Order: sequence, then C-alpha cells, then structure tokens
Amino acid sequence: MASRKGTGKATLADVARRAGVHKATASRALSMPGKLSPATVARVRTAMRDLGYVSNGVARALSTRKTRTVGSILPTLDNAIYAVSTVSLERRLERSGYVLLVSCHEFNPAAETRALEAMLSRGVDGLVLVGQEHSRATLARLRASAVPHVFTWSSAKGRRPTVGFDNREAGRLVARHLLALGHRRIAMVAGLVSGNDRARDRLAGVREALEEAGMKLPDDRVTQRPYSLEGGAEGLIQLMHSAQPPTAIICGNDVLALGALHEARIRRIAVPADLSITGFDDMPLARVTSPELTTVHFPMEEVGWNAGELLLGMLGEAVGPVTRDLPIALLARESSGPAPGAAATLAAA
Repeated sequence: MASRKGTGKATLADVARRAGVHKATASRALSMPGKLSPATVARVRTAMRDLGYVSNGVARALSTRKTRTVGSILPTLDNAIYAVSTVSLERRLERSGYVLLVSCHEFNPAAETRALEAMLSRGVDGLVLVGQEHSRATLARLRASAVPHVFTWSSAKGRRPTVGFDNREAGRLVARHLLALGHRRIAMVAGLVSGNDRARDRLAGVREALEEAGMKLPDDRVTQRPYSLEGGAEGLIQLMHSAQPPTAIICGNDVLALGALHEARIRRIAVPADLSITGFDDMPLARVTSPELTTVHFPMEEVGWNAGELLLGMLGEAVGPVTRDLPIALLARESSGPAPGAAATLAAA
C-alpha cells in the first residue's frame, strides 16, 4: 500500500503507481525530466507531492559520485544581462536533471575564491564562471579540483573551454560607427578594468579603431567607473568639464550609458544633437529609454544555453550542437548622430 501523505516514507514505486507510470519513468522524471513529456513529469511530481516523497539524493550521489548540481559564480545579479544568461543556463541544465546553484562575488577576487570553495565543498559536478581573468588562487583551485568548468562572456578563441564573444570587436564596432558619423572628439566611460577582461577588451577595441583612423584616445578622455547609473552620471560630468568636451561618449555597458543619458538630460545637453552616447549589452531598457540607446547587442540567452550544452557534454551527457563564439551586432538607434557641424559634410558625401 502506498504511504500516506506526509509520512515521508513513500517509495519511488509508490510514486510510479500513483502517477500511473513505470518505475523507470518516475526515475527519469527526477533525473532527466527533459526527456519526458511535460504532462508525464507533472503527473510524477504531483504524485510525489501527494505522497510526501523525498528522493534519496544523498544515496544516489554516493553511488554515482554525482550530485547533479552545477555551480555558477557571477560578478553580480544587479545587471540584467547576467540574470538573463543564468535563467537560460538553468533551463538547459534542468532538461538534463541538473540543479543550478548561484553565487555572486561583486567583482571581488577573494570573494570569488570563497564562493568557489563553497561550491566545491557541496560537491558540484561542474562550474560556470564569467570572464577569463581570475585570481591565481581561483585558477589554481579549479585546476586542483579537476571539476569540469566553462568560462563565459569572453572570446572563445583561447584554449580554455569558453562560450562568449569578442569584446574587442564590440569596442571597434562602436568606435567605427561614431567615426563614420564625423566624431573626432570621442571619450569613454569604461567599466573598472582591473580584474575585468571584458571591460579592458572593450576599451582596447575602441583604442584600436581610433588608431586605425589615425587618432588616439587620450588618457584625459577615459574614465573608469563601477557599472552603475551613478557611475555613468559621474563619468559624463568629468568628461564634459574638460577643456575640449567630447562630442561622443562610449559607455562600457548600458547601465553606465543610461546613467550618462539621465545626467545629460539634467544638464540640458541635447542627445544626440550636442552629444552622442552609446553602450554595450542591448538591455531591454535600451529600447524604451528616450532617446533609444545605440548599443552592441550581446546574445545573453545564447551564452547561458550554449554554456550549459558545453558543460553537459564535458560531464558525459548527450547534448545538441554548441556554438562557442557567438555573433554580436551594432544597433544604431537615436542616441547617436552626426557630430555637431558634421551633418552637412556627411549629407554632401
């Protein structure tokens, strides 16, 4: 007889009988729900809930040496791009019966190492990290653990298992766009580049595009700020107080750009007539702010999904095709326009 609800002693066979499925099907509903129909999984989970069934995950982990958990260590969840990517990663892992554990280090290398230790102590089967640059302690611990891991949000051209895109090319795309609009006084509110290869590569890409055009990005036209609305506003104030204010400001991400747009509005700086402002990411807010933000589209969902595919393949699971080097695209919107005085020249050309 099946156990009564709430006893906590129901067996998997009880659950299978209650759900009207074979015991093996009930087991797959727990370990590989993506291989069953949603209706079957729902019946099994309803039966589990009604019977008070608790799966013996500890015993299963001991017998298989797998906990079917994956750890994701993020810089922050304040930025929607990481949230979107993480949700996509979780969906892919869930299809193969894995649970995702998430921790944030707020751009603190020591905190990232502590988060890694916590994940490893819980026996995670795999790890997903952001960026290529990490402390020596973190990288040494990863190597010593031998736990499969994937890096994300950076170029996949190196030797490490990575899913991401070329941040240097993103910087080049924005700078070339502004150069084509006639801008010559270009400045940048970059993210903090220390310990952040994505911020450093975007800045490097901007410099490279300007050098291709026979120009430079002087140090007094670059300011580094935390990724925040306040950082964008403070960066704009600093740059616009220079002897020769820029006609275009490239912001290291959309959050900085939105902060700069807001500050420009307060100071009655017309965007883009007096000043063009751009970002990176293509957050949903970039399309609804006024003016709409020119930015570089990063494939947030694809990063998470493909990272999941790559990691699951490393764990021996059957997976679909993996795209490691994802495409990016410049989205020219209302916040960028011809440099002041350049409109007539561009029209004539």
